Amino acid sequence: MGKISKEMLTKIKGHFSAKYGIEMDDWSAMVMTEISQRFQFLTHSVDKSVTQIDEAAKNIKGEVTQITFKNKQEAFGLGLGFSAPIAGACSFIAALIFWYQTSTEEYRQLKRIAQAYGNVHSYKILMQEGEIVKREGQYCLTLTLADKGAGDILIGKEYVFDGRTKRILIPLGRN
Repeated sequence: MGKISKEMLTKIKGHFSAKYGIEMDDWSAMVMTEISQRFQFLTHSVDKSVTQIDEAAKNIKGEVTQITFKNKQEAFGLGLGFSAPIAGACSFIAALIFWYQTSTEEYRQLKRIAQAYGNVHSYKILMQEGEIVKREGQYCLTLTLADKGAGDILIGKEYVFDGRTKRILIPLGRN
C-alpha cells in the first residue's frame, strides 16, 4: 500500500502493547499495518457498494406500484382481466390456422380425387342421395329394385336389373 514510517511503526507497537500487554517485533508490526490498510480499503469498497445498492433499491421502490387485494378472487379477476384478451386472441388465431389447414388439406384431397377420376361428376347425385351401410367390415351402397311401371327411378335409392345382360344398372342422372 504505502510506505510505513518509523513513527507509525512505533505507534502500532505501542497500541498493541497497551491493548494486549505483549511487546511486538518490527516484522509483526509491519504485517499488522499491511493487513489493517488492506482491511480499510476493503471496508471502503464494501461501504461504497452498500451505498450504491441502497440508492438502487430506493429507485426501484419509487418506480414499483404496489397493489393490494381484499381477497384471492379479486386478484384472480385482475390477472384474468390482463391475460384473457391475449389468450382469447391467441385461441382465435390458433382456431383459424387449424381450420385453414384442415379445409385446405381436405380441398386438396378432393381435388386430387376429382382429377384422378374424370367421371366423378357423373356420380354427384348418387353420392348425395345414396345410403351407405357397413356390413361385415365392408361399406355397401343400399339400393332397392326399381318398379319399372311406377315411372321415374329414384337416383341413389333404386337399381334396375337388366335380365338380358344379367347386370344391375344404377342410374346416375339425366343429361
